[in-house]
Amino acid sequence: MKASRGKVIVSKKVGPCGGAGGSAKDMDITGITRIVKVSVRHGWAIDALTVLFLRNGKEESTDRWGGGGGSLSEFTLQPSEYITSVKGHMGPFFGYFVVRSLKFETNFGAYGPYGKEEGTPFELPAINGKVIGFYGRSAGLLDTLGVYVNMEMDPVERLITGFKQFKTEVYE
Repeated sequence: MKASRGKVIVSKKVGPCGGAGGSAKDMDITGITRIVKVSVRHGWAIDALTVLFLRNGKEESTDRWGGGGGSLSEFTLQPSEYITSVKGHMGPFFGYFVVRSLKFETNFGAYGPYGKEEGTPFELPAINGKVIGFYGRSAGLLDTLGVYVNMEMDPVERLITGFKQFKTEVYE
């Protein structure tokens, strides 16, 4: 995302939601300009997540976060489309607390829900911004999911908000 002259891009982690199982997964969001495609394996829970993204003009992909079970659903974002919110459910599944369902809302519409909408609902919003990446935990299923959000802010606005957890890039 390019910022207007004098604006700053701030990145913030939102979440995560889900359980504590599996191993940590994280996208390095440096240089990512947009998410291109999201692949979700799902059945009674979210089996796996894979994300194709654009970094410095080249397509890259995460590894598959999770297992190979369930049905595969994919969606490709239009060049000017971006994710504005990730919603879902988390709850127990065969003794593990995992992500049970996911729905991706964009500035153009929505994709999903994928999985089973059972358990505790959650939302990972990109208020006044866009989802630029993901982090979480996974093993045989997607245990936990969080998002990275990029927002364009005026430098004074950033000082007023005092969000120290933001990663900041200045565009002149």
